[in-house]
Amino acid sequence: MNKAPCLGLTVFLGACLWIFMIVANNAVPGGLPGGYAPAELGTEVKAAANFAVGEQARREAVPLKLLGISSAEKQIVAGTNYRFVLTVEQFGSRRQAKVLVFRDLHSRYSLKSWEWI
Repeated sequence: MNKAPCLGLTVFLGACLWIFMIVANNAVPGGLPGGYAPAELGTEVKAAANFAVGEQARREAVPLKLLGISSAEKQIVAGTNYRFVLTVEQFGSRRQAKVLVFRDLHSRYSLKSWEWI
């Protein structure tokens, strides 16, 4: 068998696979299906952020005030996960936290994690 046609076919198929991978990657907006995607700062996102601040204030038994949302992402699961970087006021000082909030299918929130950064 002549090696030149096989090499040409291999290069052609490799190029087709490479093009397919680029097109497939760009066809899925916001990342992988089931993964986190950027969230618009609408009512739903702000409600989850406010819940997180209130719940953390209760857990730490200190006053906390939400000053801003630096980043917000959401993941649709059996409910919705919200992942934030929040700017919070604590005793007159600004602090930031990485936060994960879950909203179940009955619209009940739970604070899954809070990490001061």
